[in-house]
Amino acid sequence: MTRLLVSVRDASEALAAAGAGADFIDLKDPSAGALGGLPPQRIAALVALLRTHAAGLPVSATIGDVEANEIDEILARSRRVAQCGVDYVKVGVDAQGGRAAALALVARLADLARAGVPVVPVLVADEGVDDALVQAALREGVFPALMLDTRAKRAGSLLQRVTLLSLAGFVARVRGSGCLAGLAGALRQADLSLVKALGPDFAGFRSAVCAGERAGALDAQRVRAVRDGLLAKEPSLA
Repeated sequence: MTRLLVSVRDASEALAAAGAGADFIDLKDPSAGALGGLPPQRIAALVALLRTHAAGLPVSATIGDVEANEIDEILARSRRVAQCGVDYVKVGVDAQGGRAAALALVARLADLARAGVPVVPVLVADEGVDDALVQAALREGVFPALMLDTRAKRAGSLLQRVTLLSLAGFVARVRGSGCLAGLAGALRQADLSLVKALGPDFAGFRSAVCAGERAGALDAQRVRAVRDGLLAKEPSLA
């Protein structure tokens, strides 16, 4: 079953998403970019709130949008977010500025993971799945999960930007390696059937669970609708 990850930015959204059936709570600031980060003190407060009111629910947080060549800044932010008590630290890996920098970042993130920081590389896939980055991340063998996401949220969902064949190959390779495979990127409720067919371990939603733009207010009813869609059985072809 594909589990539901919902991105939230404050206490009311976190509790609403948890109450509406989210399987993962992801802390981020959608108004600050594709992987916009919240201040560490707010992350820590939200983690404490969720540990009290939604005990056992995994919590992730993003570090913010940082160019791949700013490795020292990325590592410092990752450590600060990890110190907030989250279960996963999501770090964007974007090859837009050059594959060499992105590969170097993956290697340094692997070192961080070996040091105990639960890093999840989020590969930016606006131009497609970068097989070299996927291979490099899986070869390290230390990441708990690997995700795909998109940079340009208004350019269509991940399923419109990347072929289903490429997405299916990504999910199969990542799951086959023993990692959790995640898909995100302006996913809509209309994408649910294809998401389920692809079979990732989890799928991330923000746009589909807001009443307006992704930076607008989260709607608990929309979270439930997405959750129900992921749980629903597809009609038999027999």
